[in-house]
Amino acid sequence: MSTSTAQFNADGRRHTITREQAEAAASRLTPAHSSTFNQHRDWYALVGSGVYYVKDLIAEATGVEPSDAKTARLAVAELGFPVLCWAWGSFLRDGSR
Repeated sequence: MSTSTAQFNADGRRHTITREQAEAAASRLTPAHSSTFNQHRDWYALVGSGVYYVKDLIAEATGVEPSDAKTARLAVAELGFPVLCWAWGSFLRDGSR
């Protein structure tokens, strides 16, 4: 179920992002592609026809970087955007815990 707003944590505080902010941020960011995926960026979101790293998307949309990728991916998913993972290393063995 998607909502028009979602909350995320940053620096011990709760912040809000809207679906419209995320879409506008995606229009300003360069989409990720195979040469920009790396083992330190696991979670991405599909916004329109582009794939974006979830923390970059929220930081661009709100001016606040989320505390971690988990809080970012949960907020982006709550907004209704598909979230996907580039699995590598321990992610392949253990999954997202």
